[in-house]
Amino acid sequence: MKLQQLRYFVAVYEVGSITGGAARTHATQSGLSMQIKDLEYQLNGSLFERSANGVIPTEMGRRFYIHATQILRSVNEATQEMRAIGEKLTGTVHAGLIPTFTRSILPATLTAMSSNYPLVETKVLEAYSDQLTQDVAQGMLDFAIVPAPTSGEELRTRNEYLGTDQEFLVSASDAQTQHMQPINLNKSGPYKLVLPGPANARRHRIDAYIQTHNIEVSQILELDSMLGTLELVASSDWKTILPGLVCLNDRQGDVRKLNPIVGSPLHVDYVMIEPKSSSLSNQSKIFANLLKKELHSKINWHKE
Repeated sequence: MKLQQLRYFVAVYEVGSITGGAARTHATQSGLSMQIKDLEYQLNGSLFERSANGVIPTEMGRRFYIHATQILRSVNEATQEMRAIGEKLTGTVHAGLIPTFTRSILPATLTAMSSNYPLVETKVLEAYSDQLTQDVAQGMLDFAIVPAPTSGEELRTRNEYLGTDQEFLVSASDAQTQHMQPINLNKSGPYKLVLPGPANARRHRIDAYIQTHNIEVSQILELDSMLGTLELVASSDWKTILPGLVCLNDRQGDVRKLNPIVGSPLHVDYVMIEPKSSSLSNQSKIFANLLKKELHSKINWHKE
């Protein structure tokens, strides 16, 4: 059994087709298909059920996927560790962050990274969780920090829990509410809410919260722009619901007022996601640790 066969298998498993797996691994479709068949011969069983629409993993395939990703990850970790011996830290970091973090924890982290590791090239993609999760699973990003996926969602990534953040109702500075006064949403309203679209992981939680707690909403405006949402709220009677980390720069209340949601608090969990079958490079580990340190220092700012 060859490592390349494991890489081919994982790619086909995660993409769901021979064609897609070949494109992802830069292999020919026929060559990859032959390697998968040889792997099945060695394992004495079928890893996939094939159809015109792609492939579906068998029970053997699902079990073998767990072992294959663990093996590939271990090999990757060993390679990274050996290459780092006696070398100055260089290379490139490809990280993904949702707007929550580019506004709150990224500036200080980038400053520390560039000062301490000037030979490392750091590239950060800002996007919402749906895109970042896909990019990590496809190997386009080393890691990303996103809201935790909903329960029951099939995971193509390795997840590490980082912390829980409280959500706030955010309004213009001239709103009638008192800044930082806790608010129970189902005891007031109706609300005109600016919310992200369905591709944002938090939107499903907010919709479920509104429905479960019978919160009165008169209008919803979908806006997939954090800066656009903040500017609209600051200059109108529209309100929004945002995690505490996003609200860090508004803690004085002079541009936007903040009200922590209580009664039935609304929270968001954050996780760091990585590809299942590869480990982080040394430079990516350092950048990830800097991000985590900054996150932990700021996530509870409203409790101080």
